[in-house]
Amino acid sequence: MNKQQNEEKNTPDVFKSLLEELNQAGYKLSGNIVVNIYRSGSQHVDRVENQYIGIRPTKAATKDKATAPKTATKAKPPKASTKPKASTNPKHPAAPLPDSLRSQLRECLALLMQERFGSEPLLNRQSHWQAVYRILVDKGYCADSDFNGFDSFIRGVMPEVVNKPYTKGSVKMISQTPFVRPFGEWKFDPLIFKTRKPFERMVAVASRFLTLMDEHGLVKKRPNS
Repeated sequence: MNKQQNEEKNTPDVFKSLLEELNQAGYKLSGNIVVNIYRSGSQHVDRVENQYIGIRPTKAATKDKATAPKTATKAKPPKASTKPKASTNPKHPAAPLPDSLRSQLRECLALLMQERFGSEPLLNRQSHWQAVYRILVDKGYCADSDFNGFDSFIRGVMPEVVNKPYTKGSVKMISQTPFVRPFGEWKFDPLIFKTRKPFERMVAVASRFLTLMDEHGLVKKRPNS
């Protein structure tokens, strides 16, 4: 009797039945199979410490893997900054405005108050100071969006008599209107203006103030020249 026949003879029927079911289920048997048999009603706990496929690693191989240096991760390139670039327009003029230019600007504003638009003063709303702000910014006398700087500047050249008092808040509202763009880019938009009159009135204030500044030599003569 050969070895295989001897093993089959000594194998209980219950084990043979179990092995046959495993084979039918497609379970591949590899190595030794340990089967624990417990008496009915007994308490037991089975725990599998490790399970290996193929050759079981030695303790030395496991230790080498644990102590192997980690692969250096590639540094991520820095993200491109989404912060808007700072304006090249200075917050304040590089030098104080000379008294001669200050006097000329005050005179231009005084003459602007005398201008007429039909039967009424040309500048007769607080919002019309936005046109004055726009021209002074375009010609380099004030910095764009620096409403605190403009407030300090305009109070220094304000004439004694004005048709409508200036307020920083009314000028600051320009940021919510098409007049925030340079004067040369103003265009009538029927989706914003119900009629052309408010737009044309603002254009007339800005245009006339620009003309007065040009007549006094204040357009080509920059404040720091």
